[in-house]
Amino acid sequence: MKSNYNFAYKYILAFGSNLGDRRKNFYKAIKLLDNKIKIRTQSEWIETKPLVHALYNTDDHENYLNFVCIAESALPPDELYDFIVEIEDLIGHSRESRWMPRNLDIDLLFCARNDSKEFANCTPFPFKKAPDFSVPHVDYLNRDFWREQVENELKINEATLLRHFKTELF
Repeated sequence: MKSNYNFAYKYILAFGSNLGDRRKNFYKAIKLLDNKIKIRTQSEWIETKPLVHALYNTDDHENYLNFVCIAESALPPDELYDFIVEIEDLIGHSRESRWMPRNLDIDLLFCARNDSKEFANCTPFPFKKAPDFSVPHVDYLNRDFWREQVENELKINEATLLRHFKTELF
């Protein structure tokens, strides 16, 4: 049974910010996103240290504020991605180089058909648009802070999430 016939997809999104008024950045993004998505549940907002990468220096980056959420939308992944990029650019997301500080970063971690009330019971909907954009997010398993929030706070177990990677795209 569908939880809402207007929303064909369920998503798990991850928000991050390490520049400016991080909370204000999130509130503004949530308000702008409200035209196209409905957040159904979200984790606590947590502070994390910048990730370390061998090719990019992140030593001088401020800590991030992060949260994850389950959202529903009528938009398929490619259209939601384009909408998110517009919002990131409006609030502040440098695209000069990867691993740069930013006012807002929103990642699409997982997508499923909205065919059940609970995300865990929905049919995975993998998607690949370009080498740098695929759902499920290729780095999900490497980001402990995402995993802790999704698995512990959104209460979606690892086995359920791993089903999303067991598709013809991966």
